[in-house]
Amino acid sequence: MLYHASKISGLRELTPCRSTHGAEYVYAIKNRITAICFGASKDDFDLLMDEVDGITVLYECYPGAFQRIYAGKNCSLYEVSEEGFLEGQTGWDAELVCTSSVPVIREERINDIYSALKEAVKQGLCVMNEYTENTVYQSMLQDELAERVQMYGLTEEQIKNISQI
Repeated sequence: MLYHASKISGLRELTPCRSTHGAEYVYAIKNRITAICFGASKDDFDLLMDEVDGITVLYECYPGAFQRIYAGKNCSLYEVSEEGFLEGQTGWDAELVCTSSVPVIREERINDIYSALKEAVKQGLCVMNEYTENTVYQSMLQDELAERVQMYGLTEEQIKNISQI
């Protein structure tokens, strides 16, 4: 099974949409908790996300990002078959894509994404690293965010607007 989170409930099939990768895809993730993280609007400068040994690992890019992005937000988590999905198309190993519509097998309503993630932390399925001024954390953030700035070709003005969160 694969998972896809959406703010839209009641879908019977998922249809390809154009995203940052330029192609029209249905996106899905093998890890249920990682998929839930996509149930609320965020960008690459709010949170950093990874999977380590099947565990979702999140890092805040600024104080209070987890609450700002996820608290009080709900989503639908859709289960879909792996059939037709391709790996290695987006630059992130956890992300799979399909170029055609995908039927929904099951829908699960997530009433509060933040609460669901905190519960996953208790179950050992997620690590939520809160923002800290710690030198090691700041160095990691600086490296990761600098890579994203370069990847997206952001101007100084765009960077300034991001930093005024």
